[in-house]
Amino acid sequence: MPELKVEIDGELLALRDCTRITWAPCGCPCGALTAAFGDEAFATEEQAWRECFPAKRERDKYRRQGYRLELMSFARYRREVDLAARCPHVKGPTSQQTLHAATAGGAL
Repeated sequence: MPELKVEIDGELLALRDCTRITWAPCGCPCGALTAAFGDEAFATEEQAWRECFPAKRERDKYRRQGYRLELMSFARYRREVDLAARCPHVKGPTSQQTLHAATAGGAL
């Protein structure tokens, strides 16, 4: 596959050097998807949504609830995002907030 490039904040990056972060409605990060690896690429936001949630009803539900995806460089991800941190907005004993943990806890 040819190397795909993307421009983020004026910087041209290889898509393989980027990730898509899933943000919960409360503003906390709750998931990540590598934008490209091997022969796989999720160049558009819709491709990423379909990879994360294959069922349309699931995608629609999370979008309605206010979840969003953001493409960012791995460098920014390492600086600014901590997926191991517990979301302070969800009550429960989990040490890591994920979409699946939120679903089990009744937050979704």
